[in-house]
Amino acid sequence: MSECYSNCSKEGSCKSRARRTKPKMGKTRFFNKPARRERSVPTQCVPALAPSTPAQRESFTPYITREEAIEGVMSGKYVRGTVAINKKYSSAICFVRNAKQWNDVDILIEGKTDRNRAFNGDVVIVEIKPEEEWKSKDKEKPTNHDAAAVTSVHIRSREEDMKLPKDQRSKLPDNRPVCRALAVLQSRNKQAEEDPLADAPKPNLSKDMLITGRIVHIWKQDHQTKHVARALGPAERKTWIRFASYDDKYPHIEVHRNDLKEFQPLLENTEGFLVYLELMREWGDKRFFPQARILKLLGAADQVEVESRAILVQNGTDYTDEFDEECMKVIPDKVPIPSEAELLKEGRRDMRLGAKHERFVCTIDPATARDLDDALSCHDLGGGHYRVSVHIADVCTFVPFGSALDQEALKRATSVYLVQKVIPMLPRKLCEEHCSLNTLGDKLAFTVEWVMDAKGNITSEWMGQTVIRNQCKLAYENAQSIIDGNFDPNSIDLAHISPSRRAWTVERIKESVKGLWKIAEHIRAARHARGALSLNQAKMYFDFEDYNSNMAPKGWHMHETAEANWLVEEFMVLANARVTEKCIEYCPEVSLARYHSPPDASRFESLIKALGEQGLKLNVGSGKALSTSLDNISKHPQIEAIRALTIRCMMLAKYCCTSESADHSLSHFALNLPLYTHFTSPIRRYADLVVHRVLKVALEIEALVKRKLREGVAEEDIVVTPDDVPSGYLLLPEADVTEIALRCNTRKEEARKASDQSIVLYYCLYLQSLYKRWEADGRTEYKERHKATLTKVQEKSFNIFVESLGLDRELFHDNGHKDQRWLGTNKKNAKQGSMCIQWEEGLFEEASVLHRWDVLVWYKKESKNLDFVCQICPPDRSTLISEKEAEAACPPKLPTGEKGDRKGGGK
Repeated sequence: MSECYSNCSKEGSCKSRARRTKPKMGKTRFFNKPARRERSVPTQCVPALAPSTPAQRESFTPYITREEAIEGVMSGKYVRGTVAINKKYSSAICFVRNAKQWNDVDILIEGKTDRNRAFNGDVVIVEIKPEEEWKSKDKEKPTNHDAAAVTSVHIRSREEDMKLPKDQRSKLPDNRPVCRALAVLQSRNKQAEEDPLADAPKPNLSKDMLITGRIVHIWKQDHQTKHVARALGPAERKTWIRFASYDDKYPHIEVHRNDLKEFQPLLENTEGFLVYLELMREWGDKRFFPQARILKLLGAADQVEVESRAILVQNGTDYTDEFDEECMKVIPDKVPIPSEAELLKEGRRDMRLGAKHERFVCTIDPATARDLDDALSCHDLGGGHYRVSVHIADVCTFVPFGSALDQEALKRATSVYLVQKVIPMLPRKLCEEHCSLNTLGDKLAFTVEWVMDAKGNITSEWMGQTVIRNQCKLAYENAQSIIDGNFDPNSIDLAHISPSRRAWTVERIKESVKGLWKIAEHIRAARHARGALSLNQAKMYFDFEDYNSNMAPKGWHMHETAEANWLVEEFMVLANARVTEKCIEYCPEVSLARYHSPPDASRFESLIKALGEQGLKLNVGSGKALSTSLDNISKHPQIEAIRALTIRCMMLAKYCCTSESADHSLSHFALNLPLYTHFTSPIRRYADLVVHRVLKVALEIEALVKRKLREGVAEEDIVVTPDDVPSGYLLLPEADVTEIALRCNTRKEEARKASDQSIVLYYCLYLQSLYKRWEADGRTEYKERHKATLTKVQEKSFNIFVESLGLDRELFHDNGHKDQRWLGTNKKNAKQGSMCIQWEEGLFEEASVLHRWDVLVWYKKESKNLDFVCQICPPDRSTLISEKEAEAACPPKLPTGEKGDRKGGGK
């Protein structure tokens, strides 16, 4: 790649790399193009020999000064945004975005020259190119959401609401008025206050075209500086050794040979080890690649812990489960349970057995879970009514606002779950001891409690801080056996219960679970009748001889959610939704919400077309329509792949400040709820910790407002500042909440990717162990056979979903690694989601989305890291079509200059 790019101004359209690397295939022609030897290539595109030093390569444009950048942005000549590389750094395009300022319009940056040494995440200054250089955009087909679509709630600013008559002001979904007592908070964000571009004019950017630009200045380096990388070749006779980061969004990185001298194993076997390196701050305009220095040698590339470290670092988790002394010193030695007088003063209810508000509390979690952040209780009140309580660990009591621990928790933002371990958001002393709602002692909680009928209709509600004691830790399997009627009391641990009370405890456990399930069934049915989606996919789990060892798994199985999972899920969703309403009711502009925008119908085109060819319909007009469509095809043999495709077509759910309701709806499409947030997992999500703090203040404001109303103060005259309530200092202004929301969005996606990659890694480890066993026995190579479905076609690659594994795999058309049996001259129509695979000279297999193959999977022993092959099995020869038919199915693409998908910025 680099040999051509370093000497070519036509990065996207240059074909010289293809001419150098692709072998001739007899008389095969690519569509209607002339044979390669007949092509005329411009002189400047002919690759030169790689220069010995980066300095000899083509230079970038020098940056303008910071003063010029400020002047240009303030005058409207330049704009400021953040670089977003959606796929790989080697891709010809990336985007610069500023959702708040630009109304979700992205600026397209084409080629590495215009990208000008900017990394993913950097805040940059962009010069917008002349309008004649903008690109046309495929028009998005609007989704006509029907009457079943969720109601959108718009929260106006306090200033706007106070100008309106009382009956026209912002309201909650059940028509409750939003309380406007809270005064507007002043920003505490010093960085925003000191920003010289804070008052820059808002650019008027067109949504009808793809605006193009060039980066002229790095305003703030906000990219990942430390990377796990592996050398691309031996170090022999080289001054600069090139390394590839495990994060594909970064370019190749060069390290000077002298930097390797203290790492002797690396000099002897450069390609066999992974290194931990740090990018230099400066990337000179005469250097084609950034430079770095090696911090340490991590180990051999095929070691599971080394590969796991690489997964973590490339996904923004460059830390361990250790916390520094400054963080740890605020954690008490034991849980501080308030006295009776202190409970009364705090307004915290005592819900331990024997107390006035006693509740029989149980947890239901995975069998191996240690961070138990939610518990449930259910009591039959008679007359068809139940008291149901959701108890959530009161984490905010243990994480002082603004402390070093609070800052570290925000930096991490989420716990990261790998197959073999968890990298926690909080120290283990909190997440596994003090805050975890285990059975070993009294715990502080935040409780949401309802009185409801058997169908889940709420008649009363209470929220507040509590003290509880968990009576039993149930695994999902235990709860499921109670639901199924085959519960074995000996399957649960009741050692903490006195022998005389165990029989009574077992009966209470059974009553609680049965009562909860009875209500949850109705709530779930009603939620799905309104249009909520259920897109849970089976997930791969591994079987170990010893779960805590580093041994390879002995097997794997696919785990699907059962009724017990749904039971817990329904009450957590209900608690999250009700807490959102309470926060917005009293802190309307500074709460944290989680929204999910409706999907763009055009994303579903290839899936709708594929199902239509099978006589099936997929209606995406609303969540209800989509849910009904999926229910109607639930018995389809490829339903797992269809669900995976549906999820891929969806927008990502995101956190936001509730003041953003003017810019987009706060509703949640998949859950079909007008308002939603995350409240129920504060041990592992920082967003939930923020919501706990806001809820605490909202309840205090509610109590103060109601007291003033009882005292005869007119509602219009009630103004509350943070200083008027005990916990007011916990409230953050809009700008700060927005910044936290963005951080939580980024980290949640990174954590998901890390978890997925860890599953792939352990599947490789499983295949490797089988290969070694078979090799030791002298048997032929071990291969697994699975079914796979085509899910996506791109210009250079396509994706298949291996159904029985629940894994997505990217395969390349050119068959560069020789793992496939086709000839590497596939025809494709990425826009239509179709392609033709050439299995023999002149014979092709036509495939489009939902095409199904048999695939063989085995350990790739020749790979320098843990990897596996997923080989598509050739079809029956009688099903192949001719080259002419293949060209008709996948007509040649007209030349367009720069390659790459320009539509929509990958939003």
